[in-house]
Amino acid sequence: MFPVLPMVRQWTNFVVYFKMAYPMKFHSLLWPLGLILLAFVSCVEPEDPIEYLPSTAPVAQVSNDIVWEWSELYLVIERDLPGFRPAPTCRALAYINMGAYETAIPGMDKYKSLSNVIDNFPATSLQYDTTQIDWAIALNAYYARTFSFFLFNATPAQRFEIESLESSQLNKLSQNVPAGIVETSINWGQKVANTIITYSETDQEGASQVHVGRPTDYFPPVGEGLWVPTLPDQSAALFPYWGKVRAFAANPSDLTSLPPSYAYSTDPNSDWYKDNLEVANTVNNMTDDNRWIAEFWSDDLTGLTFSPPARVLAIANQVIKSEKTNLEETLEMYCRMGIALNDASVGCWKSKYIYNTERPETFIRKYIDPNFKPILGDAIGTPGLTPSFPGYPSGHSTFAGVCWRILEHYFGAPYEFTDHCHYGRTEFAGYPRTFTSWKALAEEDAYSRIPLGVHIRLDCSEGLRLGNQIAVKALDLDLQK
Repeated sequence: MFPVLPMVRQWTNFVVYFKMAYPMKFHSLLWPLGLILLAFVSCVEPEDPIEYLPSTAPVAQVSNDIVWEWSELYLVIERDLPGFRPAPTCRALAYINMGAYETAIPGMDKYKSLSNVIDNFPATSLQYDTTQIDWAIALNAYYARTFSFFLFNATPAQRFEIESLESSQLNKLSQNVPAGIVETSINWGQKVANTIITYSETDQEGASQVHVGRPTDYFPPVGEGLWVPTLPDQSAALFPYWGKVRAFAANPSDLTSLPPSYAYSTDPNSDWYKDNLEVANTVNNMTDDNRWIAEFWSDDLTGLTFSPPARVLAIANQVIKSEKTNLEETLEMYCRMGIALNDASVGCWKSKYIYNTERPETFIRKYIDPNFKPILGDAIGTPGLTPSFPGYPSGHSTFAGVCWRILEHYFGAPYEFTDHCHYGRTEFAGYPRTFTSWKALAEEDAYSRIPLGVHIRLDCSEGLRLGNQIAVKALDLDLQK
């Protein structure tokens, strides 16, 4: 392609020089010179105007504001989605955050596409010069499209919130950005979103199970110490086939818990009985501090708080705000976090329905205290609730193990953090709690299930171990170039 404008400038300079040097001959040559110039310019292919657009900043030089904004909206919407917890939200967080990473990967010099490290992950080809993509605008379009798809049971009002955030962010981000860059950025974000959505549908188990939480063809095994539906609602088993859903980083052997380290027993001297007795004694002799811890970490109730896996996102969002991580760092961390949460849900729920251990509510009512009630549900005036799936391992504890390992990897083991997730809540004690390490935070989260009355210690210990193990697999993915 000929550089037209520089050549025109050179020709103009020549004409001015000729007029000054040969004033008498200039007028007689003016028309021929003009015709020659006109003929030359008309024969030259016009330059692509995008070459004259200013370059945009690399991903590493962009703030993480766009990720924070959309993650905060995810937490608001997810809180009220029926049937979306705990497993489907893990799947959604994985696909959304993997695709966000892929949206920016052409502008990330240190990292490579997931298509290079995850089998059958789709590659998406960027048709534009990376300097002509505004990464925040592209991500804004990407998030809007994927939220609308993966938050499939959002209400019209919630979909309006998605559209409103997309519009307000676009108005803010596109100020002083050429229209050509805005258009190519939106097109790129939407292209990646559609690729990720199509890829998610190839996991037929996940794509179908998110819509059927309590399949009618599942019948729990019957026997002493095995899970049965619990009071007061005695709901059917939730996501009994989730262990078949696609995992991204964990190996099949990573997705099964160790067998319980001690056997079911009604002997008062047995470890099983003692674990259940601990739950009964803790709940029946509730202290203010234990209630605060139990309800601070509960996150079980749709409409009251976001879910336990989303709590990890809520914590991470507080950290990236205070640490001011850049866009590249944030996308890479959230990508691994989403993968770990997804795989943790697959491994935990697979294990739950392998071992099918009963909840403490069932055991305690039979052998310790017939009037026992967990405190789960107190905040909404429905005490005595228990999640409707087997106990071992604890899902809360598994997600806590993921939180511990991921955040410790990025921010270090000794780390002082104050969790403001439930600040201002009046239904329960939502006062912030402060921790000096991610391990301490995760352990409090995991073992908070004991004073809540829904898990024995054995469930919590194995959940922590499993979540750690699976998070390590996500961190081991070789994304560095």
